[in-house]
Amino acid sequence: MKEEQILKNYESAKAIYRDFGVDADKALEKYKNMRISLHCWQGDDIRGFEEKVVASENVVTGNYPGAARNPQELRADIEQVLKNSPVRHKVNLHSVYAEPKKPTSREELDVTAFENWIEWAKKNKVGLDYNGSFFAHEMMDNGLSVTSQKKEVRDFWIRHLETTREIAYNMGKSLNDVCVNNIWFPDGLKDNPADRRYWRELLKDSLDKGLKKKYDKKHLIDTLEAKVFGIGTECFVAGSYDFYLPYCIKNGVGICLDTGHFHPTESVADKLSSLSLFFDDILLHVSRGVRWDSDHVTVCDDTTNAIMVEANRAGIMDKLHIALDYFDASINRIFAWTVGLRCAARSMLAALLEPVDMLKKAERADDFGLRLALTEEAKALPVNAVWDMACLQAGAGVGYDWIKDVQNYSEKVIARR
Repeated sequence: MKEEQILKNYESAKAIYRDFGVDADKALEKYKNMRISLHCWQGDDIRGFEEKVVASENVVTGNYPGAARNPQELRADIEQVLKNSPVRHKVNLHSVYAEPKKPTSREELDVTAFENWIEWAKKNKVGLDYNGSFFAHEMMDNGLSVTSQKKEVRDFWIRHLETTREIAYNMGKSLNDVCVNNIWFPDGLKDNPADRRYWRELLKDSLDKGLKKKYDKKHLIDTLEAKVFGIGTECFVAGSYDFYLPYCIKNGVGICLDTGHFHPTESVADKLSSLSLFFDDILLHVSRGVRWDSDHVTVCDDTTNAIMVEANRAGIMDKLHIALDYFDASINRIFAWTVGLRCAARSMLAALLEPVDMLKKAERADDFGLRLALTEEAKALPVNAVWDMACLQAGAGVGYDWIKDVQNYSEKVIARR
């Protein structure tokens, strides 16, 4: 699309938004400070770079050709994705993406194994987030890590949790930024346990030990990620939402809400207003669960839009830690990455442009008819014109331009792997 047309459309959109009490220029200025954390594992199906590869507890659909084979290719792919997004960025790493100078057992890794990532982040002006990799390892005990009945297994993974936090803290310190260290365990059972409390006592004890050391929240924020069920853990997951919610509140730990980790009829958006009253740190993993945690590519659907709208209405949009978490190898991975990133960013912008003041004023005047009318009219506001302007200002691809850019990269780079 030509710049002249984008500018013309934006001026027209500004006038329409003005009628609804929204200053599009101010919304764009606020938008420029929004950050989304891009998950590195979409680029290689969360295989990582460890020399010894064992079966993972993660299910990745498809085997599309051209996955990154080494850290250099993965970082190049990420750069390609980030260039077509108008927001600021962080990149989320798992422990398995370490590059140690000599072979190092996972639980003994330190920040030196991520020096290349840190230097790359500085060069590209992005932040880093982190996750321990509690899966795909010979010390997994039939899918159990910190809840294994074997003390030596639990001790291994507790140690991994400890070093994971140390690495994340040093990442944040090196970048003079905050690093969000998200903690997810796949631990659970396929059938109903006879003693649910027993397994959760093991989980609590492991967490108490692994989270014992205190760090400056300026550089490290820990979050716990719950899950309703998984493949092979259909009847019981130790780290459920009901377990993590009170644990996090009691221990001052942040909570992670993954949009694929709840019952399909649950609304993650509805949880935000309540949680924001009690939590300083809320991490969103924006994914697209279809009937279960199937990690489909994020799109601008009702779920994503509702989360961003509620975050803005609650006044916490700039306080949330927003990240992506999906892996789809059934399609071109660069398209999967870019579509998800742009859609999450687009939903954020649309939320910032909602006539919230008018809606709240009508509600507090008990004029619910007006509130409904405004809500529906807001759905037709020209967010596309403002989105194109945001992309233009950021130097990101507008309209079909970014699609052609990805196609070109796929032909020249991906197809040759």
